[in-house]
Amino acid sequence: MTDRSSDIFTELEKRIRDRMAQAWRQVIGPPGAPGFCSPAIEPAADVYETADEVVVLVELAGIANQEVEIIVEGRALTVRGERKAVTGPPGRQYSQMEVSFGPFERVLLLPSDVDPDKAKTVYNDGFLEIVLPKVKRQVSRQVRIVAR
Repeated sequence: MTDRSSDIFTELEKRIRDRMAQAWRQVIGPPGAPGFCSPAIEPAADVYETADEVVVLVELAGIANQEVEIIVEGRALTVRGERKAVTGPPGRQYSQMEVSFGPFERVLLLPSDVDPDKAKTVYNDGFLEIVLPKVKRQVSRQVRIVAR
């Protein structure tokens, strides 16, 4: 076999392993969860900071904003809730199903200390934006100590 065909099979094997791992997580739930629990959806998220704020953008299409719980503990931000199944007319025969329903949870590590009491949220077009003001830390000062 040539090096090129070896690379193709290596890439194919990697893709198969990734898809199998993804399928397995959907069956048994997120890492650390007890075996064969209901799977939790992990929505995509962006985290960035400005000089004064940490901003988190979470993709939550199809979820009502009142069904979302946001918890800040130290530098950990948890966004959780549940996407309700869409019910339609009886007799549907799916040829493909990719939209996930059920509980979702995403835990993110924030890059700075924040004040959760002053958080602001905006939910628009399936995206939840959470703006958290940074906590101002005391600037350390230099003190000269002279030993006698």
